[in-house]
Amino acid sequence: PIDPPDLKQYFSMVEKGERNLPDLLSHILIRRTRNHILRFYGLDSETNLSIATSPYINEYLSGQRKAYILVGGKHQYFPKRRLETIEYSIEDTYNGLYQQLRQYLGKSNKQKSLKTLTNTLCYARYGLGNYVLASKQQQEPYKGLQTAGANLRGLIRVLLFKRFESSVYAFQQTIDRMILAHERFLIGLNGGLIPAGKEAQDIPNDDEAAGEDELDIIDALRSVSGKYDIEDFDRAKLTKHIAHDLEILRQIHQLVAPITPVQDAKLQTLKQWLAKPDILGKKQIIFTQYADTAQYLYDQITDDSKRQDIEVIHSNSGKDKGRLVQRFAPKANDNYQLKPGETELNTLIATDILAEGLNLQDGDMIINYDLHWNPVKLIQRFERIDRIGTEKETIYGYNFLPELGIKKNLGLKEKLQRRIQEIHETIGEDSAILDNSEQLNENAMYAIYEHRDKQLDLFDLEPAQPLTFGLPSAIDLTDAEEMLRQLQQHNPDEFDRIVNLPNGIRTAKLAQNTGTFVFCESSNINDPSAKRYPQLFLLDREGKEISRDISKILSIITAQENTPTALLPQTHNQTVTQALRKFSKEVKIRQSEQRDVKLTPPQKYILKELEKLFKYNET
Repeated sequence: PIDPPDLKQYFSMVEKGERNLPDLLSHILIRRTRNHILRFYGLDSETNLSIATSPYINEYLSGQRKAYILVGGKHQYFPKRRLETIEYSIEDTYNGLYQQLRQYLGKSNKQKSLKTLTNTLCYARYGLGNYVLASKQQQEPYKGLQTAGANLRGLIRVLLFKRFESSVYAFQQTIDRMILAHERFLIGLNGGLIPAGKEAQDIPNDDEAAGEDELDIIDALRSVSGKYDIEDFDRAKLTKHIAHDLEILRQIHQLVAPITPVQDAKLQTLKQWLAKPDILGKKQIIFTQYADTAQYLYDQITDDSKRQDIEVIHSNSGKDKGRLVQRFAPKANDNYQLKPGETELNTLIATDILAEGLNLQDGDMIINYDLHWNPVKLIQRFERIDRIGTEKETIYGYNFLPELGIKKNLGLKEKLQRRIQEIHETIGEDSAILDNSEQLNENAMYAIYEHRDKQLDLFDLEPAQPLTFGLPSAIDLTDAEEMLRQLQQHNPDEFDRIVNLPNGIRTAKLAQNTGTFVFCESSNINDPSAKRYPQLFLLDREGKEISRDISKILSIITAQENTPTALLPQTHNQTVTQALRKFSKEVKIRQSEQRDVKLTPPQKYILKELEKLFKYNET
């Protein structure tokens, strides 16, 4: 029952804020969150009775009362969750140079024009389309290069900014690589080449750079160049802008190169936390977004101590992920037996290579070293140890949050708001070029960084309500489905009575706001296989549509056995008839659209097989 029924139109309205994507997903997505499982399958640890109808449901969900799930004949418990935000001074991390360095990187609204050079990177190397002569811009291979270049410039700035916030070391390494690449690009320009592409960037690499002759470099670049003709470019302008960016990169290098690990306030904050008495002895995973940062943390934490209980893994480490997982969590991985010479790991430093699909619940602490823009990634990391069946009663999650020294007296919410605003200023309109996993989700960030000791699940932050026959006072479709299943199992007579209620039934209950709820469903008695189309309407007292949001409407009309009834309004039949007319028109339009759809033979085959499967499952 999606309105409008055309997915392209629906997604267009989602982008405009006129529809909510969860309304669509609720019909096709099956989610079993912690709250859902505890509500419907939880059993009191002392009485062994279902907690579904308990008035203390919130105490079970918060961990004040203990409830277990019966899994494979065993009593399994969810661990308690504890969140905390670790604040550090990013100004101190960069020796008071944070704002100056941010200015060098630039902001989105300053990247629209390349007419004048400022003390900001113009990212010329990544926007070659801006330097193609006007007479050549609509010809291949330059057609579309300008648009692609604008996106690439924005992406490079975003990635540079994220490494800037990840660690001093990752930023230092990135700047050094960019300096080398710009130097090679400038050499290529002076040699009459446009050295574009990854192959050109990789010649020579860092290890090969020492002792290279400039003529050898030009020869190497010429062997992989040739896609673009330098005569089709404004060579003087491009050379000037590349030189400008190279000079700024060198200035940045001079500022950040002297910063040592001892001066790195973020690193020192981590070390101080790891040395706390209540953290010593815990099994921990330290997550970061970048391989450079992961290796840096490992090198600094071990500090030549040759510790055997700490390891690092990232995409460039070349280490056996399976072995490290087993060494860190031998109990969770079929009681893995350590081999001779192996030591059980107590600390793992990792990128998101360990963030999905792994059982690491021998651990009890996650530290997110990066301010990740995607809170879903943070939740995936937590879920490595926040799993049913863990022996840990409580798991801990620590999230690093950078703050500016001049604003250190602000509250947590104000600090987070300011950080989010800085991210918005950085990505600006370039957020459109990032994939969905990189989109900034402000509500989720607030949830994770502010909701201490609360649920990590973004959809389970609000406390649950007591249930009646498994029915909460606020319903989503998953809960409604489970409520009917529980009713059928525990009170089959009542279930059968509801199923056999006649069409056209009507009733009313007392409420502060008056309105009418109407449920319509299309069917064809002459063709039982015809597709049915249900729709819910919530109308005001004048009969105007308020909502078709199923969850919202179900929440409003929810009633218990002792809910007082009310008299139907005199205009009830008129309102229902009005809604029925509207619904009938929609049904005709949909049927017409279905008849007009032209399917290919493979599509017809798939549709036919799906209909067979649907009918089989119904029986």
